[in-house]
Amino acid sequence: MEAEDPLKDLADIHLPATVSWWPPAPVWWLVAALVVAALAYAALLLFRRWQQGQRLKVAVSEIRTALASWQQANAIDAGQAGLALLYACNSTLKRVALVHYPDSDVASLHGRAWLAFLDQSGLTNDFSKGPAQVLADGSYRRSFITDAAAATALTTAAERWISRQYTHPPQLSPSAAKQEAAT
Repeated sequence: MEAEDPLKDLADIHLPATVSWWPPAPVWWLVAALVVAALAYAALLLFRRWQQGQRLKVAVSEIRTALASWQQANAIDAGQAGLALLYACNSTLKRVALVHYPDSDVASLHGRAWLAFLDQSGLTNDFSKGPAQVLADGSYRRSFITDAAAATALTTAAERWISRQYTHPPQLSPSAAKQEAAT
């Protein structure tokens, strides 16, 4: 007698349906949201860096334009050309300072306190002891006659300070600069 196969009446094995890729599991939604947020943040940082670079270019070009104007007008009226150079440098520095230091004290700084603030915030001494100390009383002069080396040194100090503010500005309270200038 033949042995009967006990498994012959059983149905074949049923394989489960393949797992669909859509919709993804909740963890994948979370990962996708984090990736989108990280990309948006990176785009925002890159946009801000680009804006800072554009502002830096404009401020430095204002200083260089003032120097070029001084060079052209110096032969005609040296005193007024020098005053225009001082005014252009000082106003550009003040506008950059107001952007980076929104304290209301910055707008009122003048004279030695203004130079002390520029030195402290730029980590330099070009303004109170260097070639840019003429900014302290530049707007009160009747004329300002300077040579090419001094004009270039003034604009170089201003450009260096502006670049420092846009690349890595130190945190300094303008009132602290006022107090130090008073001592």
